[in-house]
Amino acid sequence: MNMVALSTEDKIIFENFITESSRSPEKAEVILKVFHNIAVRFNALPANLESEITEIIQFGRVGDENLDILTKGLKGVSASILTLAEEEISPSYSTGQLAKMFGVSISTINNWIAAKRFVGFVREEKNKQARINARTLWISPTGEHISLKEVATLYKENQTKLNMDKTESQINHIRYSVDMINFYEERYGNSFEHVLKEKGEPSMSNDFKWSREGKEWRAFLQEISPN
Repeated sequence: MNMVALSTEDKIIFENFITESSRSPEKAEVILKVFHNIAVRFNALPANLESEITEIIQFGRVGDENLDILTKGLKGVSASILTLAEEEISPSYSTGQLAKMFGVSISTINNWIAAKRFVGFVREEKNKQARINARTLWISPTGEHISLKEVATLYKENQTKLNMDKTESQINHIRYSVDMINFYEERYGNSFEHVLKEKGEPSMSNDFKWSREGKEWRAFLQEISPN
C-alpha cells in the first residue's frame, strides 16, 4: 500500500494536536504509549529516546507534577512518527543504487531490509525489486538514524572528489608524457616521424637503445593523441 503524502497544513494540525493533548496527563500518557509502540515496531526511535520514553512510561500514572517530563517524551516520539508518516516528492532508490551508495553488496541491502534497518519500509512482494524513498531513515550500526537523502548527498560529494582527483592525475600524466616527448625530440634532434623514417620500426631494430626508446616515445605520443 502506498503512503499518503502529508501537506504542510497536515503537519501543523498534527503538531497542534500533540500540543493540545500534552496538556492533559491522561491523554498524553495514552498517546505516548500508542506512538511508542508504533515507533518501536518500525525502528523509528533513536536508542536514547526509546530508553527515555520507556522510563517515563514506567512511572505509571503520571500526575500534573510530571506533565513536563511526559510532554517532552510525547513530542519526541511524535516527531519520529511524523517522519515515519511523511513522504514528500523525492526520488527513490533501487537495491542496486543503494548498494553503490553504501559501498556494499545488493545482498547486504536485502539483509538490511529484512532486519528493518530502513525505517518503516516493508517489501510489498517477495520477488519485486525494492525501491526505497529518499526520505527513509537508515539505522547505522551505532543506532544513528540517517536519511537516504543524506547518504546520497555524501556519496555524490565523494564521487565528485574522486573524479577531481582522477582528473588531476590524468592532467599530471599528460604533462609527464609531453615532457618525455620533448626529451626524446631533443635527444634525437627531430620529431618521432622523421626519426622513424631514418631508423625504422623500433620493434624490428637491432639498435637496442632505439628499440626501447622508440617504443616509449610512440607510447607517450599515443597518450596525448585525441584518437
